[in-house]
Amino acid sequence: MAIVDENGIGIVFKLRLEIAGLEQKIKSIQMECSHPKEALIEKRGSNTGNYDPSSDCHWADYHCHLCDKKWREDR
Repeated sequence: MAIVDENGIGIVFKLRLEIAGLEQKIKSIQMECSHPKEALIEKRGSNTGNYDPSSDCHWADYHCHLCDKKWREDR
């Protein structure tokens, strides 16, 4: 398998450019998605029982099945 194309450009470099372009398209789609409740999975978590109660924390992890975006929000 060749590592450069007919113009002498590295194939891996070209593939990384394509991947970057596709990742940008995905990010754009995820930003436009409204993440409707019926498409969201919410999983809550916490870290409690610390010696210092001010270190306790609560969060929610979300996953939208329409656009495949995953994120965490502090609670």
